[in-house]
Amino acid sequence: MAFAYSAEERAELDARGHALLSQNPDVGAFIRRGLRLNPDAQTLVYLRTPLDPAPVVTSARAFEGLLNAATLWLRRQGVKPGDVVSLLAPNTTATSILYWASMTAATVQPLNLLFSREAVAAQVRAVKAKLLFTPPPGAPGGLHEKVEGLQNEIPGLRIVVLPMDGRVACDDETLTPTEAHDEAYVAAPERIVALLPTGGTTSAPKIVPLSNRNVVAGALGSMLAMDARAQDRGLITMPLFHVGGAFCFSLAILGAGGTMVLPTAGGMRNPEAVANFWRMIESQRITLTGGVPTILAAAGGVSSDGCDISSLRQVVTGGSVCPPEIERRFLQQWPGDRVRKLYGMTEFAGGISQTQWDFDERPGSVGPPVAMVEVAVLSGGVLHSGPSPSGEILARGPQMFSGYFDADATGATFHDGWLRSGDLGHIGADGEVYVTGRAKDLIIRGGHNIDPASIEDVALRFPGVALAAAVGRPDAYAGETPILFVSPEPGAVIDEAALADFMADGVIEPPARPRAIVVIGEMPVTPVGKIFKPRLRELAAERAGREMLAATLPGVVCEVEARHDKRGLLLKVTAPAPAAGAARAELGKLPMAFEVVST
Repeated sequence: MAFAYSAEERAELDARGHALLSQNPDVGAFIRRGLRLNPDAQTLVYLRTPLDPAPVVTSARAFEGLLNAATLWLRRQGVKPGDVVSLLAPNTTATSILYWASMTAATVQPLNLLFSREAVAAQVRAVKAKLLFTPPPGAPGGLHEKVEGLQNEIPGLRIVVLPMDGRVACDDETLTPTEAHDEAYVAAPERIVALLPTGGTTSAPKIVPLSNRNVVAGALGSMLAMDARAQDRGLITMPLFHVGGAFCFSLAILGAGGTMVLPTAGGMRNPEAVANFWRMIESQRITLTGGVPTILAAAGGVSSDGCDISSLRQVVTGGSVCPPEIERRFLQQWPGDRVRKLYGMTEFAGGISQTQWDFDERPGSVGPPVAMVEVAVLSGGVLHSGPSPSGEILARGPQMFSGYFDADATGATFHDGWLRSGDLGHIGADGEVYVTGRAKDLIIRGGHNIDPASIEDVALRFPGVALAAAVGRPDAYAGETPILFVSPEPGAVIDEAALADFMADGVIEPPARPRAIVVIGEMPVTPVGKIFKPRLRELAAERAGREMLAATLPGVVCEVEARHDKRGLLLKVTAPAPAAGAARAELGKLPMAFEVVST
């Protein structure tokens, strides 16, 4: 198998992408293209339990009819193009229908399910949403209770309940498929149809506006890279508020005429879904699936013995760099050739590069750019569009957004018409892309840059380690020193002393050897399962503060809390009045913001 495209193949791929985009310039047209390939085929299968004996199945014909019905219902509520409809709901039949219908009738704002009430209110208020869809009272996650009464705080907002049992209804009105169309719909390719939140749960996320053209181009990139087909059945492991779950998987499969399978409302955050991962692959004859590395880590920890998973032809991972050890464990359960990599961003409506379904893969590569995308690397102020030294990855194409909802947040997002990713990497000899990490994740010890992956990859080889993450711990002398957090596999007990010896032998570069190792029962993750390093940086800062104060003020009890705010990482210390001055002097040695409150 090839590693990359020839010049002729690349030109053919881009031409195919542009042709499909011009034929289907809006999300509705792209979905209808897939649905009409076989109107009697299954388009959506909703598993109420992982091994649901009678899952809720929606045919392509019914799916299109429900999209029409939902669009007309929204119009009857006074919703029109340009208005915003917010969704705070898990992946169910009703959520899927309302998600795509809202793009037709208006603009959809899918909300992170872990947002606090204050964060939800801020996002909804910012975009002046007319409707907020949420599950009924008592649903898992307390989503309804989280926003209850919000309509009394935000003028013009109405809360609408969506069922979780597989029915499609808005409040008490059940929707039935219809062939009637919404004649008022304006399918302009540049019309904004989605407002997606960027990642993050500790500070206000940015809002990413995406147009019809952006969204369809993003889905096409993954559809062509996966070679998604009408016969494919995709297990959707990520939520619709995430660009990967929405466009790289769901819409790519929809546009190809395939089948989306939703593994319970809780998705892969549902322990029962994880425990039955391979049984779902078998029972639903899944051909395509994937997810962030932590999802693969969880699935790789479940035995596939006795399961017929021969239908599974491709697994794709993205969201963050997949450690080789996690891929190795996953492949012990699935006898596929490899886990194919996808690299993308919300601001790019999905994938930037992706390993083609029939390509081989060089170690560390995340594949060539997807259809219609160009990639470059900015290094030393020079833009490299071919093989390059290490630097910041840039991309451009019809997937690229035009700027954040809040124009003031856009800042240095672009460079001469290219989108700046904030990721570090380089371009290989055949045009393949390598991502080495986030610029902000680098650990800078005394001016020396340390790649966290060089620490994490070693830790993951230690018996019993399920997940590993290295971050910078504030240090008065070196600025930062590496600290390693690990979580154990179910039932495993990690010997910290033995792990420390293992790390000392395995991490070749002495400055990169972690100064501290912390075993935590549960690794903090985002709603889509990516390791949430901002929280780990907070934990690292708290440990640094406590140790400094314990050494300087022995016997004095101080409360230490770290959090992120507009200033970045902030350490807040509450100390007895007589010791407050000494605490301030000591903490002033750390390269970070701090506050001392005296009691």
